[in-house]
Amino acid sequence: MIKLTIYNDSYRKSLENYPLSVEHLSFTGHPLELLQRADINATYTSIIITEDDEVAGFFVLDTGEDKFHYTDIAESILLRGYSIHPNFQGRGIAQESMKQLPLFVTKSFPDVKRIVLGVNEANSAAQAVYTKSGFVDEDIRFNGRSGIQIAMSKKISLESIDDV
Repeated sequence: MIKLTIYNDSYRKSLENYPLSVEHLSFTGHPLELLQRADINATYTSIIITEDDEVAGFFVLDTGEDKFHYTDIAESILLRGYSIHPNFQGRGIAQESMKQLPLFVTKSFPDVKRIVLGVNEANSAAQAVYTKSGFVDEDIRFNGRSGIQIAMSKKISLESIDDV
């Protein structure tokens, strides 16, 4: 069973053994790096994706000002640093975690009405996951740390929550 959980230190050891290839790291930060950022950035909430209580993925939800690179909607949240542990890839975990995300956001951040993200234009696999999960291309492009980023968003609605 796939589950989204707010990070706590019981997951730290699993994240220390979380290998990401050079290719993956060109598109996302390592979970330990993102946890360090979360320690100094109060707008970051680190999220663990588990499959049967094993760490299968990681991402951050950010309520800070960076979201305004992607949208002008104040009631939005930025999804950043998303990754699936290499040993868990190809099992549909990314798709299932994206399916659960609207309800998770609604419960954890009740004022949020939209989820936004940036995906590298060279990362076609991630684009496919986000598109299949209902994210739409906002026709906004900007330079990120490793290339052009495509701004995408998903409106949180009763329909997106009912699908869970």
